[in-house]
Amino acid sequence: MFKKLLVPLDGTSQSAVALPPARALAQATGAEIVLLRVIPHARPGGENSPRATAEENLASIAEELAKSALRVHTIVHPGTAPAEQIVRAIGSEHADLIVMATHGRAGLQRAILGSVAQQVLAESPVPLLLVRPGGHRVTQVTTLLVPVDGSPGGALALGLAVPLARATGARIVLLQVAVPLPEDVKAEVALAATIADELPWDEELLASAQHYVTQLTARLQRAGLAVQGHATLGRVSETIVGTANAVGADLIIMSTHALTAPARAVLGSVSDEVLRTADRPVLLVPRRRRPAR
Repeated sequence: MFKKLLVPLDGTSQSAVALPPARALAQATGAEIVLLRVIPHARPGGENSPRATAEENLASIAEELAKSALRVHTIVHPGTAPAEQIVRAIGSEHADLIVMATHGRAGLQRAILGSVAQQVLAESPVPLLLVRPGGHRVTQVTTLLVPVDGSPGGALALGLAVPLARATGARIVLLQVAVPLPEDVKAEVALAATIADELPWDEELLASAQHYVTQLTARLQRAGLAVQGHATLGRVSETIVGTANAVGADLIIMSTHALTAPARAVLGSVSDEVLRTADRPVLLVPRRRRPAR
């Protein structure tokens, strides 16, 4: 499980929302927390210099976290490219998880992550837990929502959820969303088959999804895990977000890309939409594990 959590901060209250889930995960897994602050290049100064101020701020946060018997250390890096410094720190600190805020200051539009977090997400070789300011506050991890679609992309997320559930004692809620056949497609099929209207398109999709989730749930339960499985028809991102709220999920765990043909890569196409709309932290497992620079 996780051994070192990298938590980038910028001195704002928005970035500090990453601290409660980082604390919860560190307490459950025994991981060390690394607090990172990237500051602009500046000439050395006195006690009020940007570096001294940043170091004092991180030391105060580290002291507070240490009261929970956590191992914490701090790093202040000068630089003009925060994302680059964060990605470099993954390698230099041997971090295996990044926990950071999404910074949705502009109404959480498509650029929800902001320029820094977007770059980190694109370059990180390790999972990234993104926390939305004003969203669900995580003080302990009791429920993990894992959307699955039968693809290797979904398996990547489940591969992280299982050891995390063991470490935290959390239950896993599996969700497969069967996408209804679009009406225009049904209309085209109807032109070629007089019985098209009588075919149970959506019912078969849902039955297939339910069969897969039931089988997967049983396998994980036999392995000693607390697991529930759900299958439903609907829009994927909306259903994931709604289910996360309904089951009280502390984390939504997804892969950034589904490793399969586009026709079945359901999860990979909606992860950014879930990030834009969910008020629950989203733990993204990268498809490609590139070495950190």
